[in-house]
Amino acid sequence: MHGARAVHGLCITLLQVKLAANPAAQQKATMSFFAKLKAIFRPIPQPELPAHLPHGKQRIHLMSGDFPDADAAMTYCFHAPGDVPEQITLDQPGAFIDTSFVEVVFTGAATRLNEFLTAEEADRTISKMRGANTLIIITEEAFGGFPYVLTHTPNLFYLGPYIVDV
Repeated sequence: MHGARAVHGLCITLLQVKLAANPAAQQKATMSFFAKLKAIFRPIPQPELPAHLPHGKQRIHLMSGDFPDADAAMTYCFHAPGDVPEQITLDQPGAFIDTSFVEVVFTGAATRLNEFLTAEEADRTISKMRGANTLIIITEEAFGGFPYVLTHTPNLFYLGPYIVDV
């Protein structure tokens, strides 16, 4: 046990000498320390059940992304190699997504959005997509009644929840 403490003490001493000799490394280590400290105290979003909706209304979640083609978008949402969830679920750690309730719209977002949003809401949503070629629609049923949190991912931009008529 004493040997491990001696090695640990030697490592700390060597790090202090290295940092003292290199002010840039010292600043980087300090910034890294503060970034880690900030990450520790940043609240992690906790899944919650959304508010109950009145009869005749449904909550959907919209996401957008750029994919090389429709097959790549479909693979991202619906293909799972082996016994693992689909990539869309893996990228959302705060939710398990039943892909039976997911729809992929490749290059036809405006037409599809106009089917259930007002013209103004559809235009605003297209603007939020920032030129992305794929719209992903996830209905509330995809979460199986469990609490969830959706966020942006490396592949998708979360456009938010929308309440639509059934």
